[in-house]
Amino acid sequence: MFTTEFLSKPDHYRYGDWLNSQDDETQQLYFGVAGGTGLIERLIERIEAEPGQHDILVAKNCNGWLGTVHIAKINTTTVEFGIIVHKDYRGEGIGNSMLEEAIVWARNRNYSELFMHCLGYNKPIQHLCQKHGLLPRSIQGDSEVNIHLNPPSWATIASEVGIKQRNVYHTFLQNSRFLYQEMYG
Repeated sequence: MFTTEFLSKPDHYRYGDWLNSQDDETQQLYFGVAGGTGLIERLIERIEAEPGQHDILVAKNCNGWLGTVHIAKINTTTVEFGIIVHKDYRGEGIGNSMLEEAIVWARNRNYSELFMHCLGYNKPIQHLCQKHGLLPRSIQGDSEVNIHLNPPSWATIASEVGIKQRNVYHTFLQNSRFLYQEMYG
């Protein structure tokens, strides 16, 4: 069980801390190089310089963050997604849920284009894109996804409301478990 939330703008630095805590393989899958500390610092500097142009969706449970989607606003109609799932939690549907939620979020805010860059050797992200009908096109061994997003609908609005309600319910369950353990050992 996990919940999702968007980081508040003052908490964007936590994204950098989380990226730095990832193993070399995960950083290489995301940035194209291992040990991307300099890249991470520059990314966070860009995010903090223009916080209104970035949103960060976080999936978490009692153990901490499980994955993130960095949503960069390219212009008034286009967003770019960058997805990472912690290596210990891959294959559990977290990336799938986060991508689905991020697409709904983007549609509900009237973005009409979605862009993602996929490294050629990052097979999990390519599989995730294909699962959502985001067909990557090859560019010199790597690939990119650039698709049109449909406008918001009653279904996407209801989906976003449902996600928020699910998060409240899961948070209640997690807190109840801790309270029960504290009271009864």
